[in-house]
Amino acid sequence: MSGRWQTALGFALTGCELELAEPGRPDPVALVSALEAAGWPADRMGAHARSRVAAELPWPHDVPADLRAGCGAAQFAAALRQARELLDLANLEVRPPSGRRQLNADELRLMRDVPPHHGS
Repeated sequence: MSGRWQTALGFALTGCELELAEPGRPDPVALVSALEAAGWPADRMGAHARSRVAAELPWPHDVPADLRAGCGAAQFAAALRQARELLDLANLEVRPPSGRRQLNADELRLMRDVPPHHGS
């Protein structure tokens, strides 16, 4: 049984079950074009994703099992990742590198704790 790849991927990105052409396999490039034609261009998708994340809601959306039926998990995840990259939504939050800090007492104890054969 062939899955409804484009519909499932579209749901993950939009939260809506859209009628999309189904090629019988995941096609992220065609998905992005189909979503744009269905009223979900990249800027709308970005605003939707960022609003969900800001509200501490999950994004991409959880896809119902019946909609995912016939879609392999690894292929689905890879196609979703590629679609997010095409939409420039692979990373929604960019953080600066963490700075150095002093170790706490437990961390210092662990750093001093060496096995007997270590040579200290």
